[in-house]
Amino acid sequence: MNRKLKQLIRVAPLVSLLYAGPVLATIPYTPVMLPPGAFPAVGKGVIDPALVFGKEYSHDIDLNIAPIPDPEQVIAWDGIGGVLDGVDFSGTRGPNFPREQEVDALGNSGDALYTELLQFTPRGVIYPDRAHLIFSIDDTVARYIATPTAGRILEKPSTIPLIPFSGPVLLTNGNVIGGSGDISVEESGAFNGFAIQHVWAPAPRVNGMPVPRDVDGLEVWGPEPGVTADSDKYSLDVDVLGGAGASVFSYDLAATSVPYISHAAVVSAVEALLGPVPTTAMDSHGDNLIWREAVNLDALMVRDIVGTNMRFESESDPAGNAGISDSIIFSIRQMPDPADPDGYYATGSEIFWMTASGGSGFLFHGGHLWDHAYALSDLGLAGLGPNERAYIDINALEAIGEVVIPEPSTYVLLGLGAVAALAWRRRAVRMA
Repeated sequence: MNRKLKQLIRVAPLVSLLYAGPVLATIPYTPVMLPPGAFPAVGKGVIDPALVFGKEYSHDIDLNIAPIPDPEQVIAWDGIGGVLDGVDFSGTRGPNFPREQEVDALGNSGDALYTELLQFTPRGVIYPDRAHLIFSIDDTVARYIATPTAGRILEKPSTIPLIPFSGPVLLTNGNVIGGSGDISVEESGAFNGFAIQHVWAPAPRVNGMPVPRDVDGLEVWGPEPGVTADSDKYSLDVDVLGGAGASVFSYDLAATSVPYISHAAVVSAVEALLGPVPTTAMDSHGDNLIWREAVNLDALMVRDIVGTNMRFESESDPAGNAGISDSIIFSIRQMPDPADPDGYYATGSEIFWMTASGGSGFLFHGGHLWDHAYALSDLGLAGLGPNERAYIDINALEAIGEVVIPEPSTYVLLGLGAVAALAWRRRAVRMA
């Protein structure tokens, strides 16, 4: 049975509930408003989901709020269960690439708080680690099961649901995060210490009716409400089938999408960090993709600072230095490899960065690198049987901070607070 058919079977109960009577009804969207005098900032506190402006998400099976399957439809959410239909990328790639797919990553050209995670300076790469990283995980992961001879064999995809749509999900590092319909957070290492991970937005607060089963794309800090296509970068479900050889597309207000980052460029960045993709590596979703075809970008943040934001590009410094470059933070879909000693080419929970000029690396956040070694040591699923193993697969990324509510004696600074709040929403701002 192919993946698309299995997905439609999985979502069919949601659709049938729609016609079962008034039990299932979309919760009205409530516009996000901060308390009087409050403004978003970076700091130790973790802002509540209901106080974050312009939130958008995509579902593994793209749905509208009816909920009816609707490929390439994005949903705006208010953080207390209310939703609105947002941007729909259908038909925007022109007649040469008309095939609709499922959206599986969202971003904005000037993602707020990007530079609180990653900066490029003449002295090299800096990881401020000052923003909290929010993420969601895939509902489908590969599992290795024990054999009678005390070995392991790959079961792909697992016949036992390992990832619930709503947590708790216990990790091998002892942290408890959310399920595939929840949004989790790793708090800032600079403010709060090493690898503090937990649930940020439970699934019913993302969408109360119906509760999402698999959030697979996130964009926040856009205009409020999040229906105005703040998500101007997106990836499709299977990169090699998306047309134009693109892993990321760029979308403009003229309702046109063009290739932004090629699949080949993403493969090169990943191979620079994980080594050449072996022919024995494969996708974990049953799409029968192997080798480089199985490299699939599925989580995204963007900082476009060079030229037009419709192209991923760089420019040289007149003095001959590396110059400046557009860049992204991203993750890829899990890639099991039975021939690898640890069983995976990529667990799907590595977080990479790459630049248009060819640089790449692993993100440092929460006091640690999000590399392959950390994924193997800390991001396995706890509680499996002897000689079994499985790892979470991150499929959505964004960044948040805290909210500051001044004391009455500091209201003279509210003008500055308003400026700070506006800066978070002004997505085209180029930050040093």
